[in-house]
Amino acid sequence: MQGDSISIEEIAKALGVSKTTVSRALSGKGRISEATRSRVRAYVASTGAAPTVRARWSEKTATHNLTMIIPPHFVHLDLPFLRKCMGGISMMAAQRGYDLLLCYASASDTSQLERQLSNRKTDGVILSRAMEDDPCLDLLQQYRVPYVVIGRCEDTSIPQVDNDQVGASYEMTRLLLRLGARRIALIVGTNTYTVNIDRMRGYLRALPEFGVPEDRRLIQDGVESIAQRSDALEAVLDQHPDCLLCGDDRLAFDVMQALHARHIRVPQDLQVASLYDSELLLNTVPNVSAVQFDAERLGASACRMLLDILAGKQINTRQVEGYQVILRDSTH
Repeated sequence: MQGDSISIEEIAKALGVSKTTVSRALSGKGRISEATRSRVRAYVASTGAAPTVRARWSEKTATHNLTMIIPPHFVHLDLPFLRKCMGGISMMAAQRGYDLLLCYASASDTSQLERQLSNRKTDGVILSRAMEDDPCLDLLQQYRVPYVVIGRCEDTSIPQVDNDQVGASYEMTRLLLRLGARRIALIVGTNTYTVNIDRMRGYLRALPEFGVPEDRRLIQDGVESIAQRSDALEAVLDQHPDCLLCGDDRLAFDVMQALHARHIRVPQDLQVASLYDSELLLNTVPNVSAVQFDAERLGASACRMLLDILAGKQINTRQVEGYQVILRDSTH
């Protein structure tokens, strides 16, 4: 077999592992055990063949379609950020003569994306969320399809467009401290998404500047489901905070409803702020202080970067958009 080639699919079938595992073993990227990595490489070496990947995407006929990957729960929740991002991507794509396809994918299911890629239905992909060890990235690299990530990736060679989440969280926390808060509780989502890691980093960076020690009892992370939100709120209220800092608009909206049901007055008894603003927070009484990002512009910037890649232009692989902190009646 010396001099022949062997596909990733053939390696995966022979070893009884997934194509993602083979891709990670050969690329040296992603989290797999050293034993598995060595096993894959040893098998390839024993065949005397060179592993092959898909032909370069630029070699195929253009479809003039772009794909946006969104999380499955987008179907069940009103997520203004993703909706506005989608609008920005769609408008920019249309200006350049492209249509936008949607694709649901998660850490446990990338079948829809693989179907689009294997059937060559798209010219490039935009991932709407940056995840730790995202299996979608392995697929995209395997098929050699151009892509851009919305969010921060540790690998700076990956094309990415992000909001300054660390700076925004830091500035909001500093403003709350300047307004007199000293026991600020933070409630954020899962660390699977780098945006939540960055929000916590900004919060923790601000505390020492006002002589406030870190208190892990005031931090609730990994909060995603309705039940987890209720448990997280219960846990931080037991610590007698003077302010609740919520990771996003949906969480802040639910917290405001829960506080109202408990007859806890905002801001008289407890201040509330959010690290993402949307129209949801204009439907609360009082309106919630929040960080404003231009999600539509973010989506358009991500799409523009992808189109520049498709056109063969040189790009800056990391682009960061700004923000504005809006103080409303929930904090003063």
